Amino acid sequence: MLKRYCDYQKLIVRNKLMKPFQKKGRLSWFHTVAMSLLAFIFTGCASFQAGAGEDNFTPVGLTGVQHIGRDFNISDFYVNGAGGGNVGRGGGGGGTVCCVALPNQWRPDLTVEVRWAVGDWSKENLTETDHGNYKSITFERYKARVPVEKYDAPEQVYVHFFAGGKVRVVSSSPGSLSKLHPIQRNDSHAADIATVGTPIDALFTPEELDEIGRKREANLKKYGDWR
Repeated sequence: MLKRYCDYQKLIVRNKLMKPFQKKGRLSWFHTVAMSLLAFIFTGCASFQAGAGEDNFTPVGLTGVQHIGRDFNISDFYVNGAGGGNVGRGGGGGGTVCCVALPNQWRPDLTVEVRWAVGDWSKENLTETDHGNYKSITFERYKARVPVEKYDAPEQVYVHFFAGGKVRVVSSSPGSLSKLHPIQRNDSHAADIATVGTPIDALFTPEELDEIGRKREANLKKYGDWR
């Protein structure tokens, strides 16, 4: 079931990402970015499939939530290589993307690797950003091996980002704004048990990008070139 679901979602995401560029004259730098994101999605799905019994895992959506403040956003984040996209300065939660897979049975040693970039907009130069120049925005990047907090059944994965490069990962059916969500926005101690990330210069090393490129080429051969 997991393989069929991931293959189906790959086609959906592929079409959504590339549709804006299928019209003449719409090709741009974002075309390359979109293709890179698609490669990450392919890699994320594949990473969960490799060596996993399909009956033991459930595919779920992925959402980021930031608690850092209105002058900050999460420009990118990845869970085991699966891209989660942007979490805006509103902080209530970014969009849901597909997909990651969770074991049907939680276990105490269950962890995921999270990589993320925090954008600091506190010194934004509006004159520059209005013209597409974002030099006034600074970024910090982190990675961490993060425990997946205990769940009864696999549900949507929420990655919560806190100040100081801290992060928590939970699985929950109620959304991040619900009073039933495991992490409440008004909980001043929510970051106390968060994992502290290690600062990094780039989300992926050149060697890792080369490996992602090789996997992308393999997927192009398998699924075709949609450009």
